[in-house]
Amino acid sequence: MKKILNLILVLVSSLTLSSLNAQQDWDFEWTHHNIIFTLAEDFKVVTNTADEFTAKGDGMDFGIFPFNDNSVEQTDMISYTLAIAKSLNMEQLDDVDVIEMNGLKGSYVEGYKDGQRIVTLGFIDPESATNFFAVITFADNDEVAENEAVRMITSLRKK
Repeated sequence: MKKILNLILVLVSSLTLSSLNAQQDWDFEWTHHNIIFTLAEDFKVVTNTADEFTAKGDGMDFGIFPFNDNSVEQTDMISYTLAIAKSLNMEQLDDVDVIEMNGLKGSYVEGYKDGQRIVTLGFIDPESATNFFAVITFADNDEVAENEAVRMITSLRKK
């Protein structure tokens, strides 16, 4: 019986420690543009102005930049996003597609440069003239960061 109690104690202790080490996500509201997105707890805000928002996490960088053009539509964002990706001189483009995120519409390009995975995302707010580009970078072989990038992208929404 004592062995079973010790085993249960070890299991409970392990579960408690692993839950303490698990990252907690938090919602950030970019009040300049009424955009909300989710970041992992290790992210720290670097820049927060009306012209840009940047944050750094453990092995990841995130930036989002607005631009005004009410003539842009979702299909235009593919060419805009590809142009941004090409300006970064990526060595390889792996994926290009359209995306809808909680009422925001756009496209993304995923590529690679100098050992870094780079995701560029262009999206429009159909209800305003303000549009956005976002860039997420992380180590190419970092699966945790890749999953975090997906969570960040799918969390983008208007307030």
